[in-house]
Amino acid sequence: MGPTATTQDGPGRTARRLQAPGWRDLRLVVGVLLVVLSVAGGARLVSGLDDTRPVYAAARDLLPGQPLADGDLVTVQVRLGDSAEHYLDATDPVAGGTYLLRRVAAGEIVPAAAVGTQRQALDKTVNVPVDASTVGGLQVGTEVDVWVSRRDAEAAGEVYEDPELLLPGAVVDRVTDQAGGLGASLGRTPVALVVPADRVGDVIAAVDQDARLTLVPAPRTQGEQGG
Repeated sequence: MGPTATTQDGPGRTARRLQAPGWRDLRLVVGVLLVVLSVAGGARLVSGLDDTRPVYAAARDLLPGQPLADGDLVTVQVRLGDSAEHYLDATDPVAGGTYLLRRVAAGEIVPAAAVGTQRQALDKTVNVPVDASTVGGLQVGTEVDVWVSRRDAEAAGEVYEDPELLLPGAVVDRVTDQAGGLGASLGRTPVALVVPADRVGDVIAAVDQDARLTLVPAPRTQGEQGG
């Protein structure tokens, strides 16, 4: 009596179930991976399209020297990427005493550099000639008191009156290098000073009257530089 079908087929079916995955199984795995990557990429794309930041825009034309007031700004959502830090962030309220440093047109996103303090907005820069021997220790940002010695109109020759304080708390904006130039031959060096707008006329008048100007660093400035 020959072997039964059961005895022949059973082991064969078991062997086929234990075979290693074929190329069709690998293709299925690759297909699943492609689907997963596609879904992940789509999610990143949607997230990137919605990557907006709240910044301030001008609700009306804003002019230099103008303090920011209620109603001057509106919040807009824009996609700025890495340049977002260069614009006025609307996640925080604008601090009191903030002024416009330049014109911002209605609807324009407000650059962070377009706003500052009242002093930055209203102060002006004036060039004054000073004794070249006194500018050695002056640096940009040095706070100085401006002293003036006016010419004695009644005296013969170049005679100056006693010095008097013309302007306290001016700030050095620039010291011009006059080595070998006309300023050096005259013993004067131009220094650009930031002064309050309402005192610009006083400084210009002193220069026009050929008064002698001396810049004296404020005590706290000297202490900071020495420390």
